[in-house]
Amino acid sequence: MNQQYSHQWQKLKQLAGDESLKDLSALFASDKQRVEHLSHEVADIFVDFSKNWLTNDVLDELIKLAEDANLSDKIRALFAGENININEGKPVTHTAQRKLNTTDDLLQDREQMFAVADNYLTGKWLTGFGKKVKFVVNIGIGGSYLGPKLAVQALTDCQTNNKIKVEFYPSVDDVALKLLEQSIDITRTIFCISSKSLGTIETVKNTQTIMGLLENTNGYQPDTNNQSFVVATASLDKVSELNIPQSHVMPFNHATGGRFSVWSSIGFPVLMAIGQQRFEEFLAGAEKIDGHFENTEFSKNVPVLMALISIWYRNFMHLHAYAAIPYDIRLRNLPAWLQQLMMESNGKMHDVKGRHLQHSSSPWVFGDHGLLSQHAFFQAFHQGNDVLPIDFIGVLDKQGASQDSSQNYLLINMLSQSAALMNGCHDGNVQNHCPGNRPSTTFLLKEVSASSLGQLLALYEHMIFVQSVIWNINCFDQPGVELGKNIARNIVDHMHDGSLKEMHLDQSTEQLLSRVLQDD
Repeated sequence: MNQQYSHQWQKLKQLAGDESLKDLSALFASDKQRVEHLSHEVADIFVDFSKNWLTNDVLDELIKLAEDANLSDKIRALFAGENININEGKPVTHTAQRKLNTTDDLLQDREQMFAVADNYLTGKWLTGFGKKVKFVVNIGIGGSYLGPKLAVQALTDCQTNNKIKVEFYPSVDDVALKLLEQSIDITRTIFCISSKSLGTIETVKNTQTIMGLLENTNGYQPDTNNQSFVVATASLDKVSELNIPQSHVMPFNHATGGRFSVWSSIGFPVLMAIGQQRFEEFLAGAEKIDGHFENTEFSKNVPVLMALISIWYRNFMHLHAYAAIPYDIRLRNLPAWLQQLMMESNGKMHDVKGRHLQHSSSPWVFGDHGLLSQHAFFQAFHQGNDVLPIDFIGVLDKQGASQDSSQNYLLINMLSQSAALMNGCHDGNVQNHCPGNRPSTTFLLKEVSASSLGQLLALYEHMIFVQSVIWNINCFDQPGVELGKNIARNIVDHMHDGSLKEMHLDQSTEQLLSRVLQDD
């Protein structure tokens, strides 16, 4: 760990050796105000941390760890636009992307996206077939896919009340293409090429596939305005290769990381699905959390507490996994989005100076819809030997439903699971025995609105940033992601020039590759 807080790290290791910390019932009994002390409300989200392996002493020492890591200065640097993406030598601009009154260049980019959407939604612009748009297909992967998909599903009630039907085409997969073709009318579809670099091989190949499909469809005659393609990118120098008019290009700032980019023109599919007013509410919700994160003392700062508790479990209690369990089908894509956000940002083994970390970083993140999870992997949560912290996410909005409504049933199940994990089962039957004392945090959203979703995503974004500060790593790059992609590119290049045997692949990969290619 960073030597400047090695002493504090050792103090936390000593505290973690106290087994009484894991007796949640005793912790509640010893502090009658525990629930009040460990619950916080920020904007439209209520958070209960009380079912965690925490005492006041542990929290105090975790906050001292944050102070020793100069977290306040790092937060200030984030919002001041300093070059905190050290490896790439630039600032990070996802918080600036969502500010109501942001810089002129970011406002200009936002207005360009709004103009493109308005032109299509009003029918001023048509598809390349001269027809009004009814479908949007997002061609993108990673951060250009997971954030937009989560937001579209959440804010259209799983696309039951959307303005435009949105489909996603992230994977180079023939079956995915067949499914896509069955889901859309290609003559009434615009395809949004979503790629920060315009060099992501999956997005390039899928774009080429769709271009070929359009060109072989009768009636395709794109012109200056009537286009079946738009582009969301930070790499304007590469747009000319696509032969798409500049009017249909929506730039965003190159300092906005891909997995933090749903606030930028990468959010175009979201905008098309929910409209400008609600998209602005989405940005404003995130900005509320930005203000909370920037200006609230650590002891009441929800994303700071989320991060410190996760570090407590990962580095001092040695818990290797982390689960996010939303009890609302609209938020079912949240775990996949969080999985990329946390593991791609903080799955690192070197600090910002290139030194090998002496501790673990990102946990393994997974999850699914709550009721589905109960009938899939909750058995291991209750009786497995391994323990992990769990985030339960519930939505209070019942839209006038009765007490025995389905939404109440979902929330009752969520609360019952967190209670069962804490209290266990001790009925004398060894097969039924559940040890209890399994930690969890509960988030209650007032409703799934554009604003509350923006708030929730921003909480997790800032949590990941705080983790990276404590671990002294750069959460805004992903060099490991590139390794396998580079090997794939090399294999394709050698295939094209007939020199595969010169690659010197390992024997296993050579054998498997020969089987893959034997019918080609």
